[in-house]
Amino acid sequence: MRALRRFTRGAIPGDHRTHVFWYHCAPMANEAIAFFAAVIAVATVAYVVFTLRLWEATEKTAQAAGKSAAAATEAALAAKKSADMAAALHRPFMGLLRVTLKTGWGTDLWVIVLAIKNYGTLPAMNVAAMIEFFTGNTRLTQITEPAAVQIFPSAEIESIARLSMPTHRVQIQQGIEKLRIEVRIPYQAEDGRQFEYSAEVSYTQDGSFAIQKSETRTR
Repeated sequence: MRALRRFTRGAIPGDHRTHVFWYHCAPMANEAIAFFAAVIAVATVAYVVFTLRLWEATEKTAQAAGKSAAAATEAALAAKKSADMAAALHRPFMGLLRVTLKTGWGTDLWVIVLAIKNYGTLPAMNVAAMIEFFTGNTRLTQITEPAAVQIFPSAEIESIARLSMPTHRVQIQQGIEKLRIEVRIPYQAEDGRQFEYSAEVSYTQDGSFAIQKSETRTR
């Protein structure tokens, strides 16, 4: 019985050493729990901070990728627009270079010369001309040139109009009536694209003609 009592676990009644052992173990266990709880808390905070920074880095990368994609798309659109513009400009451009009164200033028969020029980079095919003369809303005469002319780039031709004004010439030269010329020049490119240039010309008091407005449109 004595041998068995020596190896029995737990507190032995009446043995003060057993109480001392349990007294010292309880604070140590509490300190260990507090230590591990602190370690877990610090690890949790570190994980949260790391996760936030990783999310921020991912967000910045996504934004940078989006900006790069937008910039690439914008550059592609700009390149396409530039190519389309270059293709659109690579064509014939007919226009009215000048209008002059060649002879007849003091007579009722004026000889008016209209110089037409190709400002483009390609030949203008089937160039025609329709020229109308007005005083106010009254049409004096109309001249039509058939579509049978080809004009190369930087080349020009002259269209001569003879205008008889027995009842309007004096009033026009005195500024009482206004002489207006409306010009239309249809033409086409070698690839079949069709255009029309139009201009409005007025006679001035110093005896010259001024182009008031002009435009080119696709037919």
